[in-house]
Amino acid sequence: MAKIGFERRTERRAEVSASATLIRGGADAGKFLVANLSASGALLIGASELERGDTALFRVELPGTRPVVVPARVLRGGIGDGVEALAVEFRHRSPDTEDAIQDAVLFALEEDAPRRRALH
Repeated sequence: MAKIGFERRTERRAEVSASATLIRGGADAGKFLVANLSASGALLIGASELERGDTALFRVELPGTRPVVVPARVLRGGIGDGVEALAVEFRHRSPDTEDAIQDAVLFALEEDAPRRRALH
């Protein structure tokens, strides 16, 4: 029997085609593929020396928009199935960054809707 885990996320998230960089102390702390994104955080695929609790600037390249930069904190990281990943939460200082990310999430969800309907 499969266990149902507790869902910690409060915002809708979507798979997006995006790349991201974490910047710490003015230098790159890692380049990543974005596995999923929400207005409150992201799951990043790639290697970094950042650890749980570390803070960095999150810079994401979203389709059709200028790059968005927002402070972030590493929630967890690790390797699963041979893939290294980090989960980060955003600390928005401006409603504009939250809106830009939320717009990208909504766009991705709308683009994915026909595919999901076809599967049902």
